[in-house]
Amino acid sequence: MTHRLSLILLFAAVQCAAALSALPGFSVSPYFSEQVKTFVFTPEVRLHINAPSVAAFDPAKPTALVFYALPNGNTIEMTVGKQLKAGDDWHYDIQHIGAQTRFVRSKVKDTNVVVIYCEANAASVPLSWPTWRSKYANDAALVKGIVDSMRTLFAPYAPYVVLSSHSGGGGFEFSYFDAAASIPAEVKRITFLDATYNYDNAYGAKIKDWLLGGPDRHLSVLAYNDSIALLNGQPIVSPTGGTWYRTRQMVSYLSGFMTFTTVSDASFITHTALDGRVKILLKQNPAQAILHTVQVELNGFIQTMLSGTPREGSGYTYYGARAYTSLVQTSAVLPVPMQIPARPAGSLTGSQFMNSLTGLSFTARENAIYAELAKGNVPDFLRTPVKLQSSFQDANGVSHAVVYEVMPDYLAVGTDTDYCRVPMGPVTAQKIANLFGGVMPTAKLVDDIYAKAPLKVAPLPLSVPDADKVTPATFLSHNGMIEQQRLSSGLPLGTLMGGTKKDVVISNKITDPTRPGNVVIYGWHQLNGTPIQPLTNIHSASYVDYSHGVRLMNAQILVDSVTRSVKTMLTDAVQYKVLSNETGAMTQPSYVKETNAPAVPKSFGVRSESPTSLRVVVKPDTNASEYIVYMGKDGLTFTDTLTLPAAAAVITGLQTDSVYYVRLRASNNAGVSAVSEALAGVPIASGTAPALIVNGFDRASAGNTYNFIRQHAGAFQANGMRFASATNDAVTDGLFSLGNHTIADYILGDESTADETFSAAEQTLVKAFLQGGGDLFVSGCEIGWDLDRPSVPTAADRDFFNNFLKMKYVADAPNNTKQTTYQAEVLSGTPFAGVPAMAFDNGTHGTIDVQWPDVVRANGGGVPFAKYTGLDTASGVSGVCFAGVFPGGTAKGSVVALSFPFETIYTKSVRDQLMGKALEFFAAANSVSGEPLAPERFTLHQNYPNPFNPSTTISYSIEKSGPVSLIVYDALGREVRQLVATHQPAGRYSVTFDGASLASGVYYCVLRAGRNQATRKMLLVR
Repeated sequence: MTHRLSLILLFAAVQCAAALSALPGFSVSPYFSEQVKTFVFTPEVRLHINAPSVAAFDPAKPTALVFYALPNGNTIEMTVGKQLKAGDDWHYDIQHIGAQTRFVRSKVKDTNVVVIYCEANAASVPLSWPTWRSKYANDAALVKGIVDSMRTLFAPYAPYVVLSSHSGGGGFEFSYFDAAASIPAEVKRITFLDATYNYDNAYGAKIKDWLLGGPDRHLSVLAYNDSIALLNGQPIVSPTGGTWYRTRQMVSYLSGFMTFTTVSDASFITHTALDGRVKILLKQNPAQAILHTVQVELNGFIQTMLSGTPREGSGYTYYGARAYTSLVQTSAVLPVPMQIPARPAGSLTGSQFMNSLTGLSFTARENAIYAELAKGNVPDFLRTPVKLQSSFQDANGVSHAVVYEVMPDYLAVGTDTDYCRVPMGPVTAQKIANLFGGVMPTAKLVDDIYAKAPLKVAPLPLSVPDADKVTPATFLSHNGMIEQQRLSSGLPLGTLMGGTKKDVVISNKITDPTRPGNVVIYGWHQLNGTPIQPLTNIHSASYVDYSHGVRLMNAQILVDSVTRSVKTMLTDAVQYKVLSNETGAMTQPSYVKETNAPAVPKSFGVRSESPTSLRVVVKPDTNASEYIVYMGKDGLTFTDTLTLPAAAAVITGLQTDSVYYVRLRASNNAGVSAVSEALAGVPIASGTAPALIVNGFDRASAGNTYNFIRQHAGAFQANGMRFASATNDAVTDGLFSLGNHTIADYILGDESTADETFSAAEQTLVKAFLQGGGDLFVSGCEIGWDLDRPSVPTAADRDFFNNFLKMKYVADAPNNTKQTTYQAEVLSGTPFAGVPAMAFDNGTHGTIDVQWPDVVRANGGGVPFAKYTGLDTASGVSGVCFAGVFPGGTAKGSVVALSFPFETIYTKSVRDQLMGKALEFFAAANSVSGEPLAPERFTLHQNYPNPFNPSTTISYSIEKSGPVSLIVYDALGREVRQLVATHQPAGRYSVTFDGASLASGVYYCVLRAGRNQATRKMLLVR
């Protein structure tokens, strides 16, 4: 098997080291001096080996190779664990396998305990063994190859195998079981830490035969009663889908072949067999809590490693206080250093090499530079990077502690006594950076490097003809001048030096469509700190002069003590700002488009497919074979990951009427796109959701986290309104039709002229929607500026803004002064009266700084309903509503428009009340009489006729506006039909229930409105 052989060759030296305790090829961790190595095992598996320290590893003792398969959503670093600090991801504090391993080693003195962390992680299978298994038809052979390769690696140390996993990591173990007719004898312990999801009795038969095959084999299983666990009042697993059911099935099967002793108390049901070699602990769950991870955290790994031995319970209590606190390391695994090949003997000196370039074409010169650097002809002082520490803010204004390593000087060829800094093209520089595990800095980091450089020298521009600026002779001459500056400083070689070159940087400008393929340069700081060269991409990639330099930094950095990839951070909508002072995340932080990875999905949406599923509708992309879906319940944390084929992107197993937030990455064999904006959807019983949320906020504004749908979705949810959602591109591309919904909610943030609030195509669609009787809720602080300011907007723009949004532009902000007004209030006597003052964000409340909220006036029958606090209505307003027939319309529609973003109102209760009033306004505007119905007391009338066949009318009255649901259930309590699920004003209502598809029998209709509930019995007679 190719993968196995390559790994054996990589570590061949280990097999010659039986007499040594140090493991060749391993590095020493700063934590407990453990021997560690991390590498990628193809395909799409990352392994991290943690062995005892050199002093503790005894070659004469047997070695337990513990394969720990990671749970879904957790990296190796998270699984090892660390001391949690403010702002850290909580995943670092929930397993602590690193610390628990150290505790086990303190108890097990007769064995070398080596833990091999197994992470399924690549573009198409992010942190998910179940997804990895489904992708590879030969998953069993691949997993067995991993295990066998590790056994070969440690062959001199009498290795045996322990299989262990948490959560979805159980898939790794079951793949291993699938690899052969029986479980091999070298496996001495099998453990599942709440990981038996895939168990069936075919696996039970193999486990039984293995257990009975020798007295040195142990089975340890932890699970809890997840069958009754609830999240937001809803079950988290199906009756047969959780580990409680599967583990009890395992016990039942094994009971046929061995005698179990069962002890049950308020905390556990404990099943023990074969003199303790089999121990299965089932945690009781009377609180119906989610105890998935706490089983691991509370000494679970220790328990499964020591159960059935004399050390079980020694110094720890399973499900008691952490026994390993003192053994938790202070930070995550350190970044992998840049890997520069050793300099070959006999290599050219710097001056020799530069002279060899004379007369070569640009292409030939670049090839020669790459070949020389790639073979390792780099001076030694550049191999010792300088560590810098800074504090930078992300796009949300959150500060992060950043530690990064940078070369002390620009990339050079030669020796410490004869080297030359080598200007080169950006493509060559990128290839070398990729080869060494480095990256070029951003302009922001160039500034930071210069500021922290102990040695700053004045730039040395040359007054030579342009033709001479690009010759190797000038490169060498200028290098000599810089050397004189360095030597004059008296500081040692390897001191961080600044002011000598313009940096080739990574930047958004790399993908500038007006200058494709150009180099981006910045810097050459003067002694006053001001760079001579602003950030520019004016030169083609083939222009390289003496002033250009390439300074590499490690491609991995520490952010809040966590190892992060520079490129990954730069493509993140929030984290990019930590490392870049440009606007917006980068789509390609590299001069080489390293893969044919698909573009980030921009035209997509989420809608209900069935009562328990959502469909992700994506514009076809021939470069995307599948989509990685990240799903969560709050729009902030996306805890579930699954991969869906591009042709059938349906998410199943969901709860009816629950809100699910979704982000996407497009994927193919070459790679994965950046992550998309967040959308959301609600699985509903039948039909189409009444509302469609359209996210049109694409602008890379400071604070735009591309998940502001959560404020809109949350307000709809609070008011009982079900919805689908789509990007504005999906609407214009025809993937979603506004006409299929009664309400459209447009999110526009501070979208402005460059990004367009409503394009011509969008205006056409929204006009048709309103003309056909649709209800539009729209908010944004630059809509008026974009569509109706005194100059630039077209006649069509003004017509749309004046006659369909029913507003006229007055000013770009109250008193035409930015950042002076951050509060609006509703006007008395309007349909929105009663909503409290609406304070909106100044950039400190988790969204954007609304610096320029438009001031508008009502137009064309529109009615003002809100104004800015401190600004009289004669000077303009901040909210306009209208109900009636729009120009060219055939039905009565309505619009509610805010001139500041709804999502920036930072009190949830105020947002919810405002949206409730808007929904009431829409409902009243669409009533037959055109007036709100008279308030009534809460009543559910008996249906008529009753008995009925096949249809009947159900009438009801509600006394207060709010969310209303009317649901029909059968005699067993199963939901049959959702008749009403919306926000309604006080009044009288009636609906028709058609039972043509139902069997004869008793049915119940249940009305819920606020805290009120009523039920009526109905009889269908066929």
